[in-house]
Amino acid sequence: MNIKTLTLLSASVLATGCATTYQANVVEPAGFLGAYHMLKEGGDDQALLVYRHPDVNKLCKNYNKVLLEPITIWVKAESSVEDVSVEDRQHLKSYLYQSIKKALSSDYQIVSQPGPGVMRFRGAITEAEGSWVALDALTSIHPGTVAMSGIKQMAFGSGTFVGETAVEFSIEDSVTRKPLMMGVDKRAGGKNWTKKFNSWGKVEASYDYWADKLKTRLAECRAGKLEM
Repeated sequence: MNIKTLTLLSASVLATGCATTYQANVVEPAGFLGAYHMLKEGGDDQALLVYRHPDVNKLCKNYNKVLLEPITIWVKAESSVEDVSVEDRQHLKSYLYQSIKKALSSDYQIVSQPGPGVMRFRGAITEAEGSWVALDALTSIHPGTVAMSGIKQMAFGSGTFVGETAVEFSIEDSVTRKPLMMGVDKRAGGKNWTKKFNSWGKVEASYDYWADKLKTRLAECRAGKLEM
């Protein structure tokens, strides 16, 4: 490997490592959605696995209310969620729910019952692992350890000592239960200092990212411009 290639690789690693969170390379479906045969590999700026109804850009215009079901924890074999305490599980479920509610409440009326014009959101946390705060902070200071963490990220999908989490979600018609969109995604914490000293900080940042993306995708869908 020549110096130029090494320099470009190092720059790429450091730039990616400085992100608050980043998408993992792969995600393993946990069983929450079930209909995985309907999903395909996501494109740029999409979940790792996605499904969109063929007429979703027309259908989205029919909804002005959202029924948010409580977020669940879906534990599969060898899931990192298995080791999360009951208290932390409740915190993560509540955080993701409130983040989604906050993101959508400016565009939709949040309701508690199904009905005409109501879409239903179902979501599950399938993986959640907090960061090792002291070691994560240490590897964020030294350029060499940042680079090594970034190389590990490129090879395996997550860096060293960082938090990571995965979710599955479905947006459906609340009456017919016909799916409009489904997705499976996974993110991990970068090496910048945002929420660095909270072991769940990067997981929370991932939930905020997904909530913001959900708001954006639904707005695109209502405008008939959601990329298929």
